Amino acid sequence: MQFHYRLLILMLVPILSVSCGQKTAGLQESAVSPDKQLFDNGMGFLGNNNFIKARLAFQTLINTYPDSEYTPVSFLAIADSYYDEGGTQNLLQSESQYKDFNVFYPTHEMADDAQMKVAAINVRLMRAPDRDPTYARKAELELRKFLEVYPDSELAPTAMEFLRDVQQNLATGMHAVGDFYYEKESYLASESRYKEILEKYPEYHQMDLALFRLGGSLENLGRVEEASVYYARLVAEYPFSSEADSAEEKLILLEKPVPIVDTLIASRNDANRKIEEGFSILSPIRSVVEIFTSSEDIYEIAKRRAEERRILEQEQFSTNDAPAGGESQDR
Repeated sequence: MQFHYRLLILMLVPILSVSCGQKTAGLQESAVSPDKQLFDNGMGFLGNNNFIKARLAFQTLINTYPDSEYTPVSFLAIADSYYDEGGTQNLLQSESQYKDFNVFYPTHEMADDAQMKVAAINVRLMRAPDRDPTYARKAELELRKFLEVYPDSELAPTAMEFLRDVQQNLATGMHAVGDFYYEKESYLASESRYKEILEKYPEYHQMDLALFRLGGSLENLGRVEEASVYYARLVAEYPFSSEADSAEEKLILLEKPVPIVDTLIASRNDANRKIEEGFSILSPIRSVVEIFTSSEDIYEIAKRRAEERRILEQEQFSTNDAPAGGESQDR
C-alpha cells in the first residue's frame, strides 16, 4: 500500500478509538475490542503484503460488526489490498471495491481518495495512443467525475492536469486514425475523425495539423467553402504552425480572403504547444507516453503535490505573519 494512503487510514484509528474507549471505560485499560483487534490484524497482514489474510480479517470485521467504526476503513483496505497486489484482474477488483465504497459511504472523508484511486487504476491500464483506447476513455470519464463531485479536494489540481494528459492520449490516437484514412483517400472517414478532435479536445497540442488535414479532406470532397473555414482558422490561430504557409497558399488558390493573425488566441495556442512539448512544470510526468509507463502512481503524485502545497502555504503564512523589519513584538 502506498505510504501516504496507509498513513491517512492509520491516522483515523485514534479518532475512531475514542468512542470505543468511552463505551469500555469500565473495562481494563489493556482490553481491546474484537473489531479493533480484527482491524489491527488486517493492517498488520496488509503491511506484510499478506493480502489474502488481510482481506479475510477485514471481511470478517465487516460481516461480524457492520456498525463498527472500523467498517468503512476496512472496506477501503480490502480495495487497497487488491490494488497493492497488482495485475489486471486485481486492479479491476479494486476498482469495483472503491466504487462500492463511494456508494455505501459517499460522505466519508476518504471518498475523494477512493475516486482518485479509480481514476489511477484506469490510467495505469492505459495503452499507447495507437492502441486500444478503452482504458484511456475510462480514465477520462473517472477524472471528469472526480472533478465534478470533488472540485474542492486537495487532489483536484493534479486530477485536472492528468485529465489533460489523458485527453492528449485520446486525441493523438484519433489523429492517427484520421491520418490513416486520409492517406487511404477515405476522406469522409478522415473528416469525421478530425472533426471529433476539434469538438472533444480543443486543447489538443497538434490541432494545427488536424485542421490542415480536415481542410484537405473537405477540399478533396469538393466542399471548398467548408475547407476554407479551417484553412483560415489555421492561419489566424496557429501562425507558428509548419502548415500555416501552406494553409495561406490554399486560401489564395481558392480565392478566399487570408485572415489576420489573432494574437491573443495564437499566443495561447503556442503556450499550449510548448507545454505539451515538454516545457511543463509537471515534467517528466506529462507526455502521453510517460503517463502510463511511469513507475509512480498518479494517486501518489497527487498526494505528494497536495502535501507540498500545504507546506508552501504554511511557509508563506509564517513569512507574512512575521513582524516587519525585525520589530520587537514586546510593548
